[in-house]
Amino acid sequence: MKQLKVIGVQYFGNATNGMIGYKCTTNIEDLFIMNGGNGGATYVQGTDAKQYYHLSELELERLIDEFEGVHYNG
Repeated sequence: MKQLKVIGVQYFGNATNGMIGYKCTTNIEDLFIMNGGNGGATYVQGTDAKQYYHLSELELERLIDEFEGVHYNG
């Protein structure tokens, strides 16, 4: 299984509740990291997504942070 990396992020607003959702493209063809912006979970969607279901929401969000250059101490 190929290591998952984020290569692009598209943010969108939710006019109903003012929350922000996103769709991230990854280095795996037809595999995306998604969040609908309605308080729900961050998840993988697309071809072969099942192979990446073991990744937690925090791990998926850290992949986005890594792409955006966010660094954590510790």
